[in-house]
Amino acid sequence: MGQGRTAPPMRLLPLFLTLIALGCSHAASPAPTSSQRGAEELRALLAELIAVDTSNPPGNETAAAQVAARWLREAGIEAEIIEPAPGRGNLLARLKGSGKERPLLVLAHLDTVPVKREEWATDPWQLTERAGFLYGRGVQDNKGMAAASVLALRRLGREGVKLSRDIILYLGADEEVGAGHGLEWMLANRPALREAELALNEGGLTELDADRRRVRFVALQAAERVSRNVVLKATGPGGHSSAPPAAPNPLVRVSAAVARIGALTFPARLTPAARLHLQGRAPLTPGELGEALRRIAASPDAPPQDAVDTVARLDPALAAVMRSTCVPTVFQAGTRPNVIPATAEATINCRLLPDEDAKALHARLVAAVADPSIQVEMNTSPPDSPMSPVGDNAMFRAARAAAARVWPGVPVIPRQSTGTTESSLLRRAGIHAYGIDLFALTPEDARTAHAPNERIPVTSLQPGAEFVYLLLRELAR
Repeated sequence: MGQGRTAPPMRLLPLFLTLIALGCSHAASPAPTSSQRGAEELRALLAELIAVDTSNPPGNETAAAQVAARWLREAGIEAEIIEPAPGRGNLLARLKGSGKERPLLVLAHLDTVPVKREEWATDPWQLTERAGFLYGRGVQDNKGMAAASVLALRRLGREGVKLSRDIILYLGADEEVGAGHGLEWMLANRPALREAELALNEGGLTELDADRRRVRFVALQAAERVSRNVVLKATGPGGHSSAPPAAPNPLVRVSAAVARIGALTFPARLTPAARLHLQGRAPLTPGELGEALRRIAASPDAPPQDAVDTVARLDPALAAVMRSTCVPTVFQAGTRPNVIPATAEATINCRLLPDEDAKALHARLVAAVADPSIQVEMNTSPPDSPMSPVGDNAMFRAARAAAARVWPGVPVIPRQSTGTTESSLLRRAGIHAYGIDLFALTPEDARTAHAPNERIPVTSLQPGAEFVYLLLRELAR
């Protein structure tokens, strides 16, 4: 054999060869890709953000903003936290571009709706993986978007991507309640936000098949319904429950009025955004629902009532795109079991189509209540909710390019969301705002936002991080 290294004894040869093979295998293992690192980082940052209880009220968004600021500053991106009130922090960061184009504004909100711990199967303030899902309050709405946006800025900066425009990141407070500590305050006090040409926000829809094998479509929100609360109030003499007065009980009167409003159905009507959404979605939808959508898409000016009823039965959220809705949500009456209340009050949350006649809707509610002694209070000013441009524009081209990389062959279509987002504020300020859903969800998954056991599929995490990164890169290059 010659001088130096001696051959291993024959009995040790299999072990020797195994160790060599393991060493070679380890040396040859490929380094994690950017997208794989992105998924790992997204999960870590998302866990930190969810661990901060930002239930609104009271909010406590500053603590979550500090987490995001640390992640940005570690990558050399300056971040400012602005508090309109103690603890109500809004984060602003800017990744500089050449200035050739006006800035892109990226938004997410840090506050969440409250939770009842006993209604959850897991700790709502701990990101928990269970049976293929990640659970936690805000994982969908909207800390997932916040985390992905922070990481997209870090990656763009790390890779030295040349940008034609600044990217402004805004992680906001007070979106869920809107008590004056969030975007409206920031637009009034940080005029640099108004420089943006385009904005990317929540409110879109990336829909998974029920079997979770493929993404059906990516829908960009370009319009939205408008939230208006209606308050019903009744008064009476009250008294002891053992001797009820002749005057009708306010609680009974308001209850009857709530039941009548709850039975109301408003006529279906397709706004331009809803029309485009249904026309884009109809060919992608199988079965009875798809047939109903195709009939509606073929007659958008007079949707067939039986087809509308089929959509309402099979997909209530999709049906809500086609009409205004009013839903009882809060009841307040009484103090003790043996006291007849002197006052009773109920709140009805209405979601108006963006071009709805609010005065006419209020009149319809008054007629449904059919009791002149009950006050029906509602803001009847016009909804004032503009639509962002759709078609072959910068946002849709970028979304199609990004989606083609992440979900090849999946169509990108416009959407009018059933819910309300802060994009309406931006559109009124002259900024073309669009909503995305970075995580592919089934309709069942999507319904867990604002509900107990809010969740996303684990398999949607990495594609979501990649989609946000690619979308920002396309929009700002």
